Amino acid sequence: MAEKDNAPIIIKKINKGAHGHHGGAWKLAYADFVTAMMAFFLVMWIIGLDFKTKHGLADYFNNPGAFRVDFKSSPYMLKLDGKPPSWNDKVEAAARTLTNISYEDAEGMQSLLKSAIRNEPRVREQARRVDITITTAGLKVEFSEGPGGVFFEPGTANLKPESKRMFQTVAPVLIGSKKSLTIEGHTDAQPLKNMDYTKWELGADRANAVRRALYAVGVPQDRITGVTSRADREIKRMDTPQAIENNRVIILIPMEAK
Repeated sequence: MAEKDNAPIIIKKINKGAHGHHGGAWKLAYADFVTAMMAFFLVMWIIGLDFKTKHGLADYFNNPGAFRVDFKSSPYMLKLDGKPPSWNDKVEAAARTLTNISYEDAEGMQSLLKSAIRNEPRVREQARRVDITITTAGLKVEFSEGPGGVFFEPGTANLKPESKRMFQTVAPVLIGSKKSLTIEGHTDAQPLKNMDYTKWELGADRANAVRRALYAVGVPQDRITGVTSRADREIKRMDTPQAIENNRVIILIPMEAK
């Protein structure tokens, strides 16, 4: 009995460690994977945005203070307490609206305009007479006449009904771009029957007809910064100055300075 009382007491301690031999490394690996997937889907979402939304996001991150809202009359579902956060940055109100277009934005806008025209069956015949190009001057949307008149009644500044549908088609892209634009009226070198009504007047009247058509479909008046007549001084087809194709109206979104 005494031998049992004097027997040594052995205590076994098992060191479990941190989740066995691999520890918590799998948690870090999983967190990295989730972060990478979030970044991937964010990039894919941005790539898939339309031109207007991309431009709005770029405007926000370039100039967040320009996007202040009236919290007392907030249109959002979440009711705010009427106490907007304080901003100390100075914001130029017009900086994100009436500005010239960059080459990258011009490419996006060119694609949107072509897509809008291509997907509107009612302007299919006129679409062949619309040329959208990017030049050093800016993005040009050129509406050229054809035999019998495509956009205007021959020899007049009266828009045809189908040409008004064309301007309805391109207007949403012009509105969404938030860029200023000018309108130019060009004519051929064919003499007019009425000597008191020259090519200068015809070019100006057609440019103004397009201006009014754009106003009618929602383009803000302050977006159009110039309406001019070039008459027959900038012929498109120099080999045939009297060709009907020289009669055209050009909407120009000026390119920003480098």
